[in-house]
Amino acid sequence: MSFQGLLALFQTLLMLLIAVATSYVAYQLYRASSSRRKSELNIKRLKIYREVVRLLSVISREGDISREELLAFRSKTHESGFLFGKDVAEYVEEIYSRSLKLRSSNALLKEQNLPIGEERDKVTVENSKQMIWLADQLPRLKQTFERYLTIHDAKVKDE
Repeated sequence: MSFQGLLALFQTLLMLLIAVATSYVAYQLYRASSSRRKSELNIKRLKIYREVVRLLSVISREGDISREELLAFRSKTHESGFLFGKDVAEYVEEIYSRSLKLRSSNALLKEQNLPIGEERDKVTVENSKQMIWLADQLPRLKQTFERYLTIHDAKVKDE
């Protein structure tokens, strides 16, 4: 084999090595980018989960929710339809809707012009119904959000 032949073979091998190295670096960048996206998605999902926990905790503690807290909840959870499946988005919407009903029934019960009687009893039943449903949700949150917030393939490094 001549020097020219060896040089051509060496150049071919070198180009092949560069292609393999470039592919490896590109794959590593892809994995890092994918991992970062998953991490960012989990952070956004966790914020919504924590907001649901916060709202339900306030309702369980106070028995009511303010208009401002409901608006804040709505604002902080409006992306749930993009970040979770339809099941969680509908669940968050139901929590909002029932919280709104609880707020409305509490406001009616606090009014002075709602006399004791059948109408007041209907409002009280509605209020109790919403309060019981909302209070029952705290223990159920984990199973509802679990499949979206579980970290799979997590590697723990010993430092």
